[in-house]
Amino acid sequence: MKSIFLACTMLLGSFAAPAFATSITFTNNGILSGSLTSGAVSTANDLVIDGTPIEGDSFGTLSFNLGSFIGSLKHGGTLTGGNFELDSDGAVLFVTSFSGTWDKIGKGSYDLVGLFSGVSDGVGFSGITNQLFRLSFDDDRACLSQLNGTTTINVSTVPEPGSLTLLGTGVLGLAGALRRKMRAAART
Repeated sequence: MKSIFLACTMLLGSFAAPAFATSITFTNNGILSGSLTSGAVSTANDLVIDGTPIEGDSFGTLSFNLGSFIGSLKHGGTLTGGNFELDSDGAVLFVTSFSGTWDKIGKGSYDLVGLFSGVSDGVGFSGITNQLFRLSFDDDRACLSQLNGTTTINVSTVPEPGSLTLLGTGVLGLAGALRRKMRAAART
């Protein structure tokens, strides 16, 4: 009897687990266009899903702006309200806002680390983007160059409240049936 109860519990637990949990990683390099005020557009390549390379060549573009920067170009600082968008053949694949830090790592060289998270169409996501770039000034305009980075997105399903309610009532019903069966067996 206990082994049947254990098997039912394990089966229900596997149904309650998310349908998938995926890690998506891609790199970007080069600047198609870029300035400190309008952001940057870079080539996205090396798409990897759950450790399996999917695309090694360019598959799209990564566009991002840096939002509001608090700090100094001499030392770095924090940024809020930045956003980036991954496109492929004119179709938006992913878009999110991010915030993070911006550190000076050498003469004119900076390291940006941005964190993001959210829910889109019942799918939860969180991730990190790490971008290395150079900053130069041309006609009093700050220009980004030599952009290279990696972005990792972790994806998981977010169960609907109705599905959780249905699962919960099913578990309660099963527990009640097993309890009645165990009481009946104890009486005999």
